Amino acid sequence: MSVRRRRLIARVGSKIASTRADRLLFPLLTAASLASILLAYFYRQIEAALKPTQPAAQEQPAADIIARRVSKAPVSDPESPVWKDTPAYSVSLYDQSIVRPLKTARPNQPITVKAVYDDEWIVFRLSFRSEKPSKRSVKVAEFRDACAVLLARHPAAPEARFMGTADNPATILHWKADWQLDVEEGFQDLENAFPNVTADYYPPLKGVVVDGKPPKTVDVANKAVMYFPALNAGNPLSEPIKKTPVEKLIGRGPGTLATLPAQDASGWGLWRDGSWHVVLAKRLKATDSAQGEIDVEPGKLYACAFSVWFGSEGDRGSRKNPSMLLTLLLQ
Repeated sequence: MSVRRRRLIARVGSKIASTRADRLLFPLLTAASLASILLAYFYRQIEAALKPTQPAAQEQPAADIIARRVSKAPVSDPESPVWKDTPAYSVSLYDQSIVRPLKTARPNQPITVKAVYDDEWIVFRLSFRSEKPSKRSVKVAEFRDACAVLLARHPAAPEARFMGTADNPATILHWKADWQLDVEEGFQDLENAFPNVTADYYPPLKGVVVDGKPPKTVDVANKAVMYFPALNAGNPLSEPIKKTPVEKLIGRGPGTLATLPAQDASGWGLWRDGSWHVVLAKRLKATDSAQGEIDVEPGKLYACAFSVWFGSEGDRGSRKNPSMLLTLLLQ
């Protein structure tokens, strides 16, 4: 047998042996790989079964305005350092063309809203432009600046922004610049608007005219209050002694707004460089729950809205610029 032939036979034999080895090795490698995969799978299953179950993180619902928690909420301080670290939200105001008196004009600029809360209070800070502050409303043609916060349960119907609804009453915090002036300087009475006013007789109150000046409302004896109809009826607008510039009210729709018995809202306004910065606060736990005041709790979502009255534009009553209905979350 020639050398060439022997080499050819050896090569063919080698290929046959290699093919037989591959046929035996391939199934073994495949089985080993599959076993490895199955072992890894079963290991993960056993590990998951033995590992303590971790509670799923609860995602907070999305909200238009988020109130952050602080150790001490500034219930009457628009300049508190707390506000510097609090997120600001831009809120657009719209016309009011539903209830007379109407207001068809809209402000050129949105207002800025911030919110914080602590263990007892939730506080809002509203900032809005007012080139010249309007603080008094003694004369017939005088109208004061004001702003308000509306709170209601969520979800709320769109019409809830108009003083709430019958089945979802709105708690309203209403800051008034003239009330704050009463707190700062005393009740703004007739002589504040007309310093030269004189009187010689003031029926039916005898002996009350001193040096030609009419009596001040705060000096009227209790028995004579009956001759002051609004004061005698308990109208808060006529109350001469005010402890806070913020009134707490309840509403169940247009025309239903009523003052709540416990007037424990707080707040204060600061006018500077053509803008008002006003804080309005209420207790988290309602003190007038029987009348419909809302409780506010951390972690929950609420409906809210904001309104501004510009005294220089003759705003009063329903003549105002309200926002749309928004959502509030206490983080």
